Amino acid sequence: MNLCIDIGNSRSKLAVFSEEGELLQLVTRERFSQKKLDKVLKKYPIRQAILSSVRRRNSRIERQLSGQLQHFVRLNWELGLPIENSYATPETLGNDRIAAVVAAHSLFPDSNVLVIDAGTCITYDFITEGGNYLGGSILAGIEMRFAALEHFTAKLPLVQRIDLDQEIGNTTLSSIQTGVQSGVVYEMQGFIAQYQKEYPELRVLITGGDADFFEKRLSSQLFKVPNLVLMGLNQILNYHVQQHTAD
Repeated sequence: MNLCIDIGNSRSKLAVFSEEGELLQLVTRERFSQKKLDKVLKKYPIRQAILSSVRRRNSRIERQLSGQLQHFVRLNWELGLPIENSYATPETLGNDRIAAVVAAHSLFPDSNVLVIDAGTCITYDFITEGGNYLGGSILAGIEMRFAALEHFTAKLPLVQRIDLDQEIGNTTLSSIQTGVQSGVVYEMQGFIAQYQKEYPELRVLITGGDADFFEKRLSSQLFKVPNLVLMGLNQILNYHVQQHTAD
């Protein structure tokens, strides 16, 4: 069995995958939990693990996993991948972005795929049908936009996202809500349309904490894939183990 650990900006995830790639357990916390890790390692016969983190290195976790398991991998820009990476500055590329396109290519190996990860930031990443990752775009996510309006102005309040059935705000609060929420949807439609001009048979996948929000409004244009980043980490781990075994 495989263990995939994803320590992100707003939450940490532990995922256990079977040898067939089935997600057996998912633990999500705002902060990484050593107790949860210990429980997972006791519950399942984990043989190999991968760690992806946007935070500073945790030597304790790495020592524990490398000491207990047959294979342990810490994802970084120098690690071999099952796709071609044409990003000009791979050392600056986020682990979540590369993991997501690895998973997308494994799901649709004969298609050009645009991957949208809607979380703290909204990222757009494109991988060709030949498995060549070209790059994409990074934008502020929904909550970040609400926070920016409050932070960089004197009088605008911090607004919470709600479901709206109106396009025209008739109060300051609803004007901010319609502006941000409708704006990100129109923005996403524009990105998708631009990619489709060049790649007509494009597949569009969305994942991340705000995926449900966008799927509800753009269901005909994209396909939601929960846990896409974790799936990609699992693919990278299996690839690395296969390469190590072959050597």
